[in-house]
Amino acid sequence: MSVFAPGMINLWRTIESYGIDPAPLFATEDIEVKLPIDPCKRLPYEKVDRIRAAAVKASGDEAFGLRSAAVFLPSQLGALGYAWQASMTLRRAFMRLERFVRVVNDKARVIVEDRDGCMVASLKIELPGQSIAARDDGALALITRMSRMICGESFRLKAVNFRHGAPKDIKPYFEFFACDLNFDQAQNQLLIPLPLVDEVLIGANPELALMNDKVITRRLALIDKNDIVARVRAILVDQLPLGNLSDETVANALHMSVRTMHRRLADVESNFRALLVEMRQSLAEAYILDNSLTLTEISLLLGFSEPSSFSRAFKSWTGTAPSEARQSNM
Repeated sequence: MSVFAPGMINLWRTIESYGIDPAPLFATEDIEVKLPIDPCKRLPYEKVDRIRAAAVKASGDEAFGLRSAAVFLPSQLGALGYAWQASMTLRRAFMRLERFVRVVNDKARVIVEDRDGCMVASLKIELPGQSIAARDDGALALITRMSRMICGESFRLKAVNFRHGAPKDIKPYFEFFACDLNFDQAQNQLLIPLPLVDEVLIGANPELALMNDKVITRRLALIDKNDIVARVRAILVDQLPLGNLSDETVANALHMSVRTMHRRLADVESNFRALLVEMRQSLAEAYILDNSLTLTEISLLLGFSEPSSFSRAFKSWTGTAPSEARQSNM
């Protein structure tokens, strides 16, 4: 169980905001915070949990987790923070979070679905801890802050659901989230009105978002050395533009036989063909928004030998021809 080391800057700054010196708390767990922090570095979840619990106790603030949003910067999430900032819509930002949240905490899960007029984002961190309420409050507050940063004044929540019980002082929660609050719920959730989630954002930059997606994909492959799906995805990102991709070239890059790769994928109910199609579709939907790329260039970046092959594939994925999809986003 590990967490993204640069994210510790947020915890450090949160502790500092109470006038408390964070250094002794981190030193107790043999963690030295020295800038810049290597984005490849991971820290044990248990150590971070103990630091957070000690900070909550020292601050005496039941709403400690909410304070983390005030000191948040995208760089604290590395490439995921930058990809989020460059997302085309809020829905695409949450889809990135759903796919890549494990780079922040390898046991965290985000599930996004539309229900009852809202996009519902459920946060699941099925881990024990000494400061679970502060941990979960912090995660919900950070995601809310991130949403406000890219949506501006138009962003609002319909409701927030918390797994923990109601705090003694609910005022800080109302002031921060500015919506209905429900405690003692089955899941931690943010409920966002659907009309907000598909509006094109002013900071949208598909090229920048895609560049950071690729960084995160490779980062996940390093974290999940035993996760064959993550490793295959990382190789696909590298090999697709080369144009000669096959199950053999991917297996060779993984230093295993084709048969072993297929067997290991089957063991986790996946297969090479499905991952290839998934990766091509995901990249195609990002590339199509980048007007600096011609459709011919996109087909080559996705490993298609002919633009016509790409067009047929894109239409089968989306029900729309690439040219029509591009026109609708202009």
